Amino acid sequence: MLVPLIWQKDYIKIDKDLKTITDRLSETGSHVEEVTIHTSDLDGILVGKVTEQVKHVEADRLQVLTIDIGKDEPITIITNAKNTKKGDYLPVITSGTKLDDGTVIEDHDFFGIVSQGMLTAYSELGYEDSVIPKELREGVIVFEGEYEPGTPLSQVIHSNSPVIEYEITPNRPDCLSIIGMARETAASFGEKITYPSLDFKENDEDIKDYSNGVSIESDKCNRFVARVAKNVEVKRSPQWLQNYLMLAGMRPINNIVDITNFVMLETGQPLHAYDLDKLADQKIIVRDAREGEILKTLDGVDRKLDPSMLVIADGKEAIGLAGLMGGMDSEVTKDTKNILLEAANFDQANIRKSSKTLGLRSEASSRFEKGVPVEMADFASRRAMKLIDELAIGEVVGGSIDEGIKEREEMKVDLRLERLNMLTGVDFDLDTAIRNLELLEFEVEKLDDKRLRVRVPYFRSDVTIEADLIEEVVRLYGMGNIENAPLVSSLQRGERSKRRLLRDELCSKLVGQKFSELATYSFISPREYDRLGVDKDSNLRDYIKLINPLGEDYSVMRTSQVPSMLDVIAKNIKYGQKDMRFFELDRTFEKTSDKLPKENITLTMGLYGDYSFYDLKDFFTLSMGEVGFTGFTFKANENIYAFHAGRCADIFYEGDHVGIMGEISYEVRDEYEIDKGALILEINLAKIEDKRIIDRKYKQIAKFPAIERDYSFVCDRNLESELIENTIRENGSGLVDKISLFDIYTGEHIEEDKKSISYKVLYRAKDRTLKDKDIAGIEKKILECLAKEDIELRS
Repeated sequence: MLVPLIWQKDYIKIDKDLKTITDRLSETGSHVEEVTIHTSDLDGILVGKVTEQVKHVEADRLQVLTIDIGKDEPITIITNAKNTKKGDYLPVITSGTKLDDGTVIEDHDFFGIVSQGMLTAYSELGYEDSVIPKELREGVIVFEGEYEPGTPLSQVIHSNSPVIEYEITPNRPDCLSIIGMARETAASFGEKITYPSLDFKENDEDIKDYSNGVSIESDKCNRFVARVAKNVEVKRSPQWLQNYLMLAGMRPINNIVDITNFVMLETGQPLHAYDLDKLADQKIIVRDAREGEILKTLDGVDRKLDPSMLVIADGKEAIGLAGLMGGMDSEVTKDTKNILLEAANFDQANIRKSSKTLGLRSEASSRFEKGVPVEMADFASRRAMKLIDELAIGEVVGGSIDEGIKEREEMKVDLRLERLNMLTGVDFDLDTAIRNLELLEFEVEKLDDKRLRVRVPYFRSDVTIEADLIEEVVRLYGMGNIENAPLVSSLQRGERSKRRLLRDELCSKLVGQKFSELATYSFISPREYDRLGVDKDSNLRDYIKLINPLGEDYSVMRTSQVPSMLDVIAKNIKYGQKDMRFFELDRTFEKTSDKLPKENITLTMGLYGDYSFYDLKDFFTLSMGEVGFTGFTFKANENIYAFHAGRCADIFYEGDHVGIMGEISYEVRDEYEIDKGALILEINLAKIEDKRIIDRKYKQIAKFPAIERDYSFVCDRNLESELIENTIRENGSGLVDKISLFDIYTGEHIEEDKKSISYKVLYRAKDRTLKDKDIAGIEKKILECLAKEDIELRS
């Protein structure tokens, strides 16, 4: 934010040098980025009046100007500028003047006529091209208005006035204005500001005779204030107004546009003026844009709109992009006679999104994005009309149109003296706290000797809790005045949460199995669900959309980590990786009836290479078992999105469905350009984290040897291995120590609808060494039970 001191002094007079001001403002929280002074006083640059102008007889491109500079005799200046004429007032650099860069201006002979100095342009005085009025960019400075010849330049354009650039944090939109920074400056030095006058003369007419009203048809508009001025004369602004705008970084356009920009910089409230006679039906409608609607904005660009954007329309079509830029067809020109002035308040999130979508940022949008109080709309509207009346630009029509919310709910926050002193280490008294808050225009009520109730002014949207008030008190006191002191606190034991412990232990176990941990974005594209083949009515598609996304690829909060896992696998295939073990232990997001979503801690595992379904199952059950979860069951499912039918399963824990796993289908593999089988497992740990068994009991190492048997069974191809394993355990008389599946075979010597499945089974007793006869009966019983399920021992 650029703040010219000459402008700020209109609201507060502080008799301090520049360094004192900048140091104190930085100390109280307004960080000073830079101070710019375009020129020094340069006493040798004076205002001159052109009393005569003729062409040089020896050079047609040169003009000979006779200029009165307040001396006994006029001087002669030779120039090739094309924008001067008799009667103009302009700056003259007289001979003998030493410029800031060390150059000394001397008399110069131009084809027999001596030039006793030279004229100058804004660019030669250090002004950026972007702030110079268009009509003066190719010529010399010509002042607006009349001046006493011989007046020093610095008294006319204030080019020697310091301009302070402040870094404004996003939580302080009130400081994006000259008045806002004047308030900060005044409070920093124990003063109060004087607000500009809002009194202006209205005629006896009614605005309703000129406008057919304002209709707000969208919840993206909070307030709209309209006023009308008639018989306006559109021309260059007075010199003081141009000076203020250029010093603050804005280009003067014409008096009407300049007033709207001046008031925006002064108050922080953007304004816009429409040529009233160009509005169809003299009506304003604030509505959502129509799909495919085209609007040519003031920068000459045709912009294609969509219903997420807010427009200002007349009775026929859109005439402006709300909060961003006006339309070309309703702009104020030199032929404009009647204007309608808009002072509105729009939804800041919508302005930010529209600005980003269209790639269009303006001084207005930057303020609306950070938040403008609704109360400021009428203040700024009145201020603009005051200037139109004061400068005799036009006639203000009586009355106004004011639709929408007039003011926000009043905010009151309590402040405890004990809390203030405890957090700061300073022994503040209530009177000091009251004084500092009142300097910042808070209204303070003393509840008792230890508590204050503070009414927050409407322009301080950043103050909502007690800590905010404490910061306000302390920053005026000066952070540098707080002495270093040790923290006072009771000693507490720090420990990690149960969820954090689970996460850390599970990560350790998976890394121990040669898995690499992934960390991917929580935001994905909605197109990912199409790539995975997720049903249109699936709960996975009930995702949360971001208001201000980084782009389409990061526009929704993920409900599954499977797309992220597949993306990483696909990228690593391109890098030449042939064996991958990945896991991600992070959050997925579930929409709820509350304002905030439910965050589910989710484990996703991925394998690529020479792996099978059972490898993934074993990796998972082993890791989960080591952190306190045993008893997972798996049930085949031929209809899970993204997975190959017949090669996927649902995962259950204590009867509850908690996850899915399987081999990715051919169609999804093609979408992600994965050349061969990839296996994915995803489980919602949030559903089972409270069921974790963390008590570990010592188990003595077996003293007696085991008997090992290998079995190969022939069974139906679709049979789940869980049935066989359960049968072996249930009929093992407590002697089955471990069951390991080591082979599945289909092919030669096996019927087409059958498969061979092989296990290694360990039998062990706790109190003796087993002999073959001990397990003979058990084996017979197991085989009989399996035979009843049409499961035979392979010969």
